[in-house]
Amino acid sequence: MFPIKIKRHILLFILLAASACGGTGQFNPYAPIFTSPAIKLAETASADFTSQLVDDATSYEPLLLQSGTTVHMGFWSGPGNHGSLVRLLDSINVHCNSQASPINCAIWDEGAQSSLQYPSYVTMIQEHWYDRGNATGGEVTIYGTAYTDLFPVTFEQADEIWGRYSQRYADMATPFTQATGNTAKAWCFVEGAKSNRIFYMYELPELRTLEAAGVIVVYFAKTQDADWQVPDDWIEGTSNAPTPIAADVVTKDDIEHPSPEIQ
Repeated sequence: MFPIKIKRHILLFILLAASACGGTGQFNPYAPIFTSPAIKLAETASADFTSQLVDDATSYEPLLLQSGTTVHMGFWSGPGNHGSLVRLLDSINVHCNSQASPINCAIWDEGAQSSLQYPSYVTMIQEHWYDRGNATGGEVTIYGTAYTDLFPVTFEQADEIWGRYSQRYADMATPFTQATGNTAKAWCFVEGAKSNRIFYMYELPELRTLEAAGVIVVYFAKTQDADWQVPDDWIEGTSNAPTPIAADVVTKDDIEHPSPEIQ
């Protein structure tokens, strides 16, 4: 018998191969991966997923585990904050090279630096969780092609999958701090974020746990132009997190990781 992990990969390959034809018999490079939400929820709940993300990140940037490096981890939620975080990451990574002193390297949940996406993140995007979570009647249209989803997904499951992914990303602070000898730093752009989105529901509780364990220091930007080298631009500590916007309804503009289909 095949091990469970191997069987899962075989199943995913079969499903991808079947959907890749799009009913035309020709390969479709944009075909989605129809992973079962139950499988993904279990996968993203495991500490092994954090190890996988660390491997993804350090394959791009080995300095993330080098003694003496300070690892900076980006978080964002809410309108206008995505671009602010990308700017911050790029400004920090100017100092991420073996000739710098001190060495500062920045990552976020999408990848190492602002453009090198983790393979694990690419897979999450290919799985189209929010597209599938917004589908009706078991059929989802992705890049103009209609597919029957053999593993239907609710919006709540899509949110939880991305939430657990984000928690495992936050947990990367522990191995980084242990390996480098420097406490990891979290830079959060969340002004205007809603209370029912990924940051406040999943990331902030995890950051509180990591902060209490002494493996990360958490900063909140006062403005979207905050500079990581200007202390007055930031508020320190999870107890000082900005008050989120109360909300019950989630719109497509609130989703942190939409595919092009729902942007």
